[in-house]
Amino acid sequence: MEQHLSVENATRAATAWAASPVGLLLRAEALVTASCALLATLVLLGSGRRTSRSAAFRFVVWLALVLSYPAVSYTIGLMQSGSFRNDMVVVWACFLLGCADGIAACSVDGSDQQARTMISQATQVFYVMLLLLSYLTSLEARLKVLLSLLWLLNVTKLGLRLWSLLAAGRDRVLTADNWLISKYMAHENVSSVWDFDPATMKGYRYVVTGDDKKNVEYQYGAGEYKVEFRDDDLVTVEKAWEQHDGSLLSEDGKLRDLCLSFALFKLLRRRLNGSPLHEPGDIRTMVFVRRGLAGGDSCDDHERMYRVIEVELGFLYDFYYARYPSPKQTLIPETATFMAAAALSLSTLFSPALLHHHRPPGGSVDYTTTSLDIWLARLVITLFLLLELFQYLSLVLSDWHKVKMLCRYVRHRPWWRRHRILEMLLWLACRATLTRSYWSNSVGQYSLLHACHHSESSCLLTRVPLHRWVKDRLIATRSVTRRSLPAAAKRQIHRLLRSEWLSNVKYGDRTLQRNDLLQELDWSTSRYEFGAMGSILVWHIATAICGDDDDHLSKTRPRTTDNTIVADRREVATVLSNYCAYLLFQAPELVTDEVHDERLLMEAVQEGIQNHLRRHKGHHHRRRDTAATMFAGLREFVRSDEANYAGECVLADGIRLGHQLLSGMPDEAARWSVLAEMWVELLLTVAPSENVAGHVKRLATGGELVTHLWALLTHGGMIKRPAKPFYGSC
Repeated sequence: MEQHLSVENATRAATAWAASPVGLLLRAEALVTASCALLATLVLLGSGRRTSRSAAFRFVVWLALVLSYPAVSYTIGLMQSGSFRNDMVVVWACFLLGCADGIAACSVDGSDQQARTMISQATQVFYVMLLLLSYLTSLEARLKVLLSLLWLLNVTKLGLRLWSLLAAGRDRVLTADNWLISKYMAHENVSSVWDFDPATMKGYRYVVTGDDKKNVEYQYGAGEYKVEFRDDDLVTVEKAWEQHDGSLLSEDGKLRDLCLSFALFKLLRRRLNGSPLHEPGDIRTMVFVRRGLAGGDSCDDHERMYRVIEVELGFLYDFYYARYPSPKQTLIPETATFMAAAALSLSTLFSPALLHHHRPPGGSVDYTTTSLDIWLARLVITLFLLLELFQYLSLVLSDWHKVKMLCRYVRHRPWWRRHRILEMLLWLACRATLTRSYWSNSVGQYSLLHACHHSESSCLLTRVPLHRWVKDRLIATRSVTRRSLPAAAKRQIHRLLRSEWLSNVKYGDRTLQRNDLLQELDWSTSRYEFGAMGSILVWHIATAICGDDDDHLSKTRPRTTDNTIVADRREVATVLSNYCAYLLFQAPELVTDEVHDERLLMEAVQEGIQNHLRRHKGHHHRRRDTAATMFAGLREFVRSDEANYAGECVLADGIRLGHQLLSGMPDEAARWSVLAEMWVELLLTVAPSENVAGHVKRLATGGELVTHLWALLTHGGMIKRPAKPFYGSC
């Protein structure tokens, strides 16, 4: 009884202390510290979420975004309503309000809530104004002026953000700007050019900048508008490539490629709202991909292709998830606000009120202070200055601003040539960057056979009383990994994109025909009404079987071919096979329009594999349960007449195809060459898609290889998956 009373008394004392002025002040200090940590995490680490492979890292950034505004709002509200007085509270609130301005979005849905975000910021500005008014009589004159100017600066920044949202909002760009680009690309001066060269970009009049209503000449004829931009301010890819020797763009190909990426982004952007595409019927588009982007045989050529598309998707990422201004806008307002913010923060940090902070004379009874309040004020001001500097440099060194400056260089090159120092500064600014690449250069990996084997051999989850589908998903998710995309896979994709067969890729038929295997193996790509899904699963199982057979035989016989060649081709086939299986498992919307059918087929195949593993395990219960045992059991597989028809049919065909490849192609190098080429063709077959939203959502977490190929094939005029005749089920 005495112990219970002592605990109750201690609880009451703690509650009373927490409600006291000192307790409220300490709570406010803790909240200010936590808010600073959240804002610093969001601003400094937010750009890294697109390239990080760590789910924990992306979760931390997302959590910082979710908690930032509520934490700042609650902290300012506590300062405004707390029963304590401390001059440093106003300093915390004003500078914390400025820090909260640098918040972006982590998802498409989040980027659509900008109006709600601005309302939250306006509410915070109002609360800080009330707090500032309540302390005007006690603040020192200099500090009073500085904080009032800082509050006005925050109001100005909020107004500039509202103006930017209304002037260059995403919805307006997707309607007005896309309409202009579509009409421009349909003009005969752009669409009917026969003298073209993708190596020099001659004839490719893709717009970089200058697509503004003020620069448009409308021509009405044949019942429709024709749009042509005035040549004075228009910068096209062709014009950027026409720079003479010694110019900045001619000496640095990466700067020209930056302009090319932005022009391609504008063309790709039309797919976001279904604007008309006029390039699919243009012969220049396929030639542009084959001889322009994918032209050349050196290692730098294939890296350039990926770099151009990566930067293009970077612009698409920024368009949805960042807050970069359009190249049509000037950075003068941002520069002015940054200079004002830096001046106010430094003036406040070194003001006498903070350098010689002391308790007000007279020992005011209602004045509450701690030993941390002055140091916390200095911390908040320093953080505000660093975040302002980081965000301003992010704008100045962004690809958007670089494109704007490079286009100015193209339009006024003689002036720049007369000011070589400014030209050198422009080159340095274009080479500098604050953020990492837009792509993690990694691909997901999922092996269907190993996942099913792991599901059957996992004792922990199989005994948990969960729904079977949930249990299978939990176990299979543990089998998903990520790895770097091998350079050999990049080269193999680049090689096929350069080939004459690019326009004829169709579910592997091109590979089978080129290797004289079409008549023998055509059933493996034409047997299922599920399109590419059935082919991918059949070839995925066959690739795993070929890999296990090579692992088994390599221990008993010497290799007869170059180990490096076999290893590279096998790595390409295995990585792309597991990547396609990963797409079917975790991102089916990117590779098929029949997502529900795909999930049913995947579940049926998994069930068929697991049923066979259980039967095989029951017949050979003394064998050790390993992956080698699983593959040995697959050699004994015979399809039964059970209800799981589709699943066992795919499994049987995959085993049959694997055995046929092993027996018909004993040469490892030749076999893995066919498999590597087959997987590249299958990936290129499923890459064209009309599900633009699915690709945009995946950009928030780093993007996918299939998204790069989707964008690349779009510029080649391939926007829909090819049709594959269905010759009958098994």
